[in-house]
Amino acid sequence: MNAAVFKYPGFISYSHRDRKVAEWLHRAIERYRVPARLVGSAGAHGPVPARLYPIFRDRDELAAGPLADQLIEAIAQSRCFVLICSPQSAASRWVNDEVTAFLQQGQPSRLLCLIADGEPNAADPARECLPPVLRERGIEPLAAGLHEDADGRDHARLKIIAGLLGVGFDELKRRDLVARNRRLIAVAALSLAVSVLTAALALVALRARDEAERSRQQGEELIGFMLGELRGQLEPLGKLGILDAVGDRAMAYFAGLDRGRDPGPRALAARAKALRQIGEVRFAQGRPGEAVVTLTAARELQRDLVARTPASNALLFELGQIEYWVGYAAWRAGDFDGAETGFRAYRQIAETLVEREPGNREWRTEVAYALSNLGVLAHERKRHAEALPLFQQSMAVVETLLQEGPLPTEVNASLLTALSWQGSTLAALGQRNEGLAVLGEHARRHRALLAQAPDDHRLLEAFCNALSTYGIAAIEAGQPTLALAIAEEGLQRIEVLIATDADNLDYQVDRAYLTQVDASARYQLRHWDAARAGLAGADAALTSVLQRDPALNLARVSLLSVWDLRYALAFRDGDATQAHRIAQDALRIADGTPADSLYAPVIRASAHLMALELALYVDRDAAATAQHREAASSALSAIDEKAPEMGRRGSRLQALLGLMNGTDHIADAALPDNAAPWAYSVISFIERRCPTSARPIEATAPTLDCPRLRARAKQDRGLD
Repeated sequence: MNAAVFKYPGFISYSHRDRKVAEWLHRAIERYRVPARLVGSAGAHGPVPARLYPIFRDRDELAAGPLADQLIEAIAQSRCFVLICSPQSAASRWVNDEVTAFLQQGQPSRLLCLIADGEPNAADPARECLPPVLRERGIEPLAAGLHEDADGRDHARLKIIAGLLGVGFDELKRRDLVARNRRLIAVAALSLAVSVLTAALALVALRARDEAERSRQQGEELIGFMLGELRGQLEPLGKLGILDAVGDRAMAYFAGLDRGRDPGPRALAARAKALRQIGEVRFAQGRPGEAVVTLTAARELQRDLVARTPASNALLFELGQIEYWVGYAAWRAGDFDGAETGFRAYRQIAETLVEREPGNREWRTEVAYALSNLGVLAHERKRHAEALPLFQQSMAVVETLLQEGPLPTEVNASLLTALSWQGSTLAALGQRNEGLAVLGEHARRHRALLAQAPDDHRLLEAFCNALSTYGIAAIEAGQPTLALAIAEEGLQRIEVLIATDADNLDYQVDRAYLTQVDASARYQLRHWDAARAGLAGADAALTSVLQRDPALNLARVSLLSVWDLRYALAFRDGDATQAHRIAQDALRIADGTPADSLYAPVIRASAHLMALELALYVDRDAAATAQHREAASSALSAIDEKAPEMGRRGSRLQALLGLMNGTDHIADAALPDNAAPWAYSVISFIERRCPTSARPIEATAPTLDCPRLRARAKQDRGLD
C-alpha cells in the first residue's frame, strides 16, 4: 500500500488498564510539532509530514467475539502500529488479536513498542510484557521504555515519534533538544511570570473579585501546563529542581487562595490535576511520603468535585483511583494504616459504582481488585485471619462474573492469583490441609485452561509453576505420596517446554523446583537411594539457575532446604567426605550471594553452621571451629526477622549454634512447625549428636546433655 493512501499515521493498541499511558501518548504524538527542516525530507515511510494526525486509538476493548470490522479496517488503514506493552496487555486477547491483524499486513518493521511496565521475555511470567504472537514468531520490534532506568518518558516519546515519521532517533533528538533549550529559557521566564501572577492575583482580588477569578483561573491553568506538558521536557534535561520549585510554589499558591470563597468546579478540577501531577513527580523521584501529602490534597479536591456532582460516575471513578494511589504511596512509605485507609476508600467507591450500575462488569471487577488489595495488605501485616475472608470475597465476585460469561484473560489470571493467596493464607493460619486443597483447585483450573489451549506454552509454564507450589505445600502438609505424584506430572510437562527451548531460564527454574519436590518427597518416604540422587540433581539445578540469575530469592530458599536434606543424608550414610563437600558447596554459594539480598544472612549462617559442626565434632580443628562460629554468629545477628519464612528458620539456626556452644535449651520457635523434612534440622542434629546406636562419624559429643535433649525432641518427634 502506498504511503499516501494510509488514513492514519499510527494505530495505538493497549489494555484498558494502561488507558492513562495511551491517552498521554496519543496527545503527545498529535501535538508534536515536526521540526521545519525535516518536513518534506525523505523518510522511511515517504516524505516526512508536518504533523502526525490523526492517530487512531482503540478506546474500548471488545466485550466478546472477534475484532470488530471497524477495528480491522482501522488497522489496515494505519501506516504504523504502536503497541503499549505491559503484563496486562500481554495477557489481553484483544491486544494479541490486534497485533496479529497488523502483522497480516506484512509490515513487522512498522510495529513500534512502548514498554509501560514489565519486560520482554521476562524470567517471571507475571512480568512478561510482549503478547504471545510476537514471542511465538520471534519478532523483536523497535521498543522504547517509559521507566527512568530505560529511556525515560521523553526519550521514549521521541523514539515512538521517530518511528512514526520514519526518521532516525538521534537526528530527531538533536533537533528536539535545540527546540527544548529554547523552551527552557521560556520556562524560566514562565516561572517568574507565575510568581508575578500570584502576587498580582492577591492585589487584584482586593479590587475586583471577578477580575481576580479570571486571573486566578489563568494562573492555575498555567501551573497545570507547567506540571503537565513541560514535565516531560524538563525531566530529560535534568531540571527537576525547576519542577520542585514550581510544585512548591503551586502548593503555597493554592494554600493562600479563596479564604472561604467558592472557587468553582473548573478551578477545583485544575487544582486537583496539578496536585495529582505534583504527587506523581514526587512518587517517581522515590519520595512516597511527600507524594502522600500532595495526593491527599488532590483527593480532598476531588471529593469536593464529587460532592458538587454526586451523580457523575466518571468523577467518582477518578476519586477511587486517587484513593488507591494515596493508599499505594502510603504503603511504599511504610505507613500501613494510611495504606489501609486508602484501600478501604477505594473499595467503598467501587462498591458504590456497582450499586449504581449492577450490570457493569468493569465496576464489579474493581470491587474484586479492591478486596484483593486489602487482603494482600492484611497478609503482609500478618493479619491472616482478616486476609482470608477478603480473598474469599474477591474470588466470589470473580466467580459470579465467570458464571455470567467469559472474562478477559487477565481477569482469569487474577482469579488464579487469588486462589494462590487464599491457599497461602490458610497455611499461615495452620490449616495446611485446607490450604493444600485450595492449591489443588488452583492447579486443577490451570489444567482445565491448558486442556483448552494445549499449545499455549505460556499457560503450560504457569501450570508447571503452580504444580511446584502445590507440591511443596503437599510436603509441608505431610503428604509425600501426593507430592511425588504432583512432581512426576510437573516434570513430564516441563520437559515438553525444555524440548522447545533448552536455554529458557523460566523452564529451568521450574524444573529445578519440581526436582526438589520429587527428591524431598522421596526423602520423606525414606526412599534413600532415589532421594540421594534427586537431591544432588536439585542442588545442581538450583545452583545453575542462581548462576544465571542471582536475584531469584525463592531459588535460594529452595537450595537451603536441599542442603538441609543432603547434609543430613550424608551423616545418615556415615559419609564424612560427602558432608564436607556439601558444606564447601554451601560456603561457595554463600560467598557468591549478593550482600544486599534479603536471604544473604540466613544462607551464610546455614553454610557456616554446617562447617562448624564438621570442624567441632569431626575434624576437631580448633582454628576452623572459631572461624565458623564467629561467621555464623555474625550472620545470625543480621537476619531480618520480617523476611518471609526467615523468622522460623533463623530460630532454628540460632538453636543449632546454641547447641554447638554447649547450651541445652531449645526454644519452641526452633522446633518443627510443619511436616516438611527440612524443618527438622534441630532434631536431626540431636539424632546425630545423641544416637542410640554406634556413632558413624565422630567419637563423642561430651558437651551435650543427650538424655535431656532427646527427651525434649521426643515431644515433637517420637525418638526411640
